[in-house]
Amino acid sequence: MKVFVAVLFLLLLSLSTASASASYSQARSPMSVNISPSCCLKHEEKVLPRKLVVGYRKAFNCNLPAIILVTKKKREICTNPNNKWVQDYIKDPNLPLLPPRKLPQVKSI
Repeated sequence: MKVFVAVLFLLLLSLSTASASASYSQARSPMSVNISPSCCLKHEEKVLPRKLVVGYRKAFNCNLPAIILVTKKKREICTNPNNKWVQDYIKDPNLPLLPPRKLPQVKSI
């Protein structure tokens, strides 16, 4: 019986240390490399119908420069600023340039 309890204790101990070390080993980005919520990771290649677009934002200070088109349903679509159709959309005087999204406020301790 004592052997069973000892084996069970060692098993639980090894499981708890393995899960703790797994949580510490996850890669974490330094704050200086943090990507802004207004940056894009990839471009949408399909042409978005103009009638769905209500405005746009510029995301040029990012790793991937983009024009973010905002739809009637408040969806934000990342597009390639070099595409002709995107250039045509942002030249449209009826399509407003929207302000950048506000970053969430971080509470100081």
